[in-house]
Amino acid sequence: MAAELSHHAGEVGVAVHEVLNELTRRAQVIADRYPEEEAVNPRLIVEMPVVVQALSALVDTLSALDVLITEWSDIVGPRREAMVKLLARLQSEGFTVANDWEITDTHTWTPLEGDADSELLVQREAEKTVRAERASVYRERIARMVTAFEDTQNHYTEQVHSLIPTLLDG
Repeated sequence: MAAELSHHAGEVGVAVHEVLNELTRRAQVIADRYPEEEAVNPRLIVEMPVVVQALSALVDTLSALDVLITEWSDIVGPRREAMVKLLARLQSEGFTVANDWEITDTHTWTPLEGDADSELLVQREAEKTVRAERASVYRERIARMVTAFEDTQNHYTEQVHSLIPTLLDG
């Protein structure tokens, strides 16, 4: 699941993967120090509260991670859906959006005859101007949406990264 999340969730997914790796590493340290087959002995009895505390910290971190992932997906999911709908709308209106978010008008204009009516020429230029203005409005809207999306990603990436020192190291 962590690898799949990392692939689809960008920086948040990578941060989740890093936290899970650290939790696994810390659990392995405990498992190595206190093997399952070791008989109960004085060292185990004396150190048991520390072991329980360390394991509880791992579980608390997993719970906090679950809360962050849920919060993040509740915010990012609707934003992603809105972006997908906007991209579909742009495409249906004859615009394309490149990976750098640049919008291109792909509308093809039928050539006007050299002796075309001047009103038709004015109308054509007006239509081109309207489409250019619409593309500009879409650029601004996409910029706001991308900024909000990136801000959310950055916020939750930081929150996930902060789990290790705050919950596990006391």
